[in-house]
Amino acid sequence: MVGNLLPDFAKNISEKDYAAEVMEGVRLHRFIDAYTDTHPIVRQSKKRISSHRRRFSPILVDIFYDHFLALHWDKYSTAPLLDSTQTYYAHLLKADMPLPTRLSESIQRMPKIELLYSYRTLEGIAHAVDRVATRIRFKNNLYGGVEELENNFTALEADFHPFFEQLQEAVKTYQERL
Repeated sequence: MVGNLLPDFAKNISEKDYAAEVMEGVRLHRFIDAYTDTHPIVRQSKKRISSHRRRFSPILVDIFYDHFLALHWDKYSTAPLLDSTQTYYAHLLKADMPLPTRLSESIQRMPKIELLYSYRTLEGIAHAVDRVATRIRFKNNLYGGVEELENNFTALEADFHPFFEQLQEAVKTYQERL
């Protein structure tokens, strides 16, 4: 689980620095990113973002898809979302290894604010988008980007379901090849 988050917080991840299980998570994360970045449905979703924020469409679509996953969690998992997120946090908090400072801080903060569970609401997504906007080091117009979801909700939701089902199949095939 740590490996699934690590690439979002560190670029140069060395095999010698982490256990094999962590590196499996890193490789899976990279596979999912590459698959997602080149998928035609995701490209379609990015085009739905207004020209005003198109530069940030990869970030917005990623966060919006997280919203749809949380919103429709029961379609993709038998465990309730809240139980799943709490189990995930518990596993992350048990990680006994050196981690980048930002990742370690995020792991500590996530359960306190119920970050992943909050993604089921527009307010939670608005907060996530605005939090990313504040971390960008240059002046940007990402703040308030939840309006892109509000303006394109039905179309983005319709994009999400077939994409996510195809992603699940791709991950299954990827893991079978290991």
